Amino acid sequence: MANAFGKELRKLRIDENELMKDMAERVGVSSAFLSAMERGTKALPPAFEERIVSEYKLDGDRAAGVRAAADISRKSFVVKPDNELARDAAGMFARHVNSLSDVQLKKMMDLMKGI
Repeated sequence: MANAFGKELRKLRIDENELMKDMAERVGVSSAFLSAMERGTKALPPAFEERIVSEYKLDGDRAAGVRAAADISRKSFVVKPDNELARDAAGMFARHVNSLSDVQLKKMMDLMKGI
């Protein structure tokens, strides 16, 4: 069953009037791998959504939609903080994310969107 990112990929491919092999070549993956991502049977690689946004020159709501679909579809994230404070903040968030209420998570998301 397709996940949110797979649905976005398929929609983009259809909107661009591209065959699976055309999109696969354009973004540097095999047709089989792209098909598996569309179906939701393969996890998308780190930053793959940025390759899509860049290659297709997406902006505004379309780029945000692709990024949001990627986030929704991921089961885990890799964070590479570049300083001690960022590392501490990321670690603290990771330790507590599942114990936060929906209200608390929404407040954090609103805060991050404002940055």
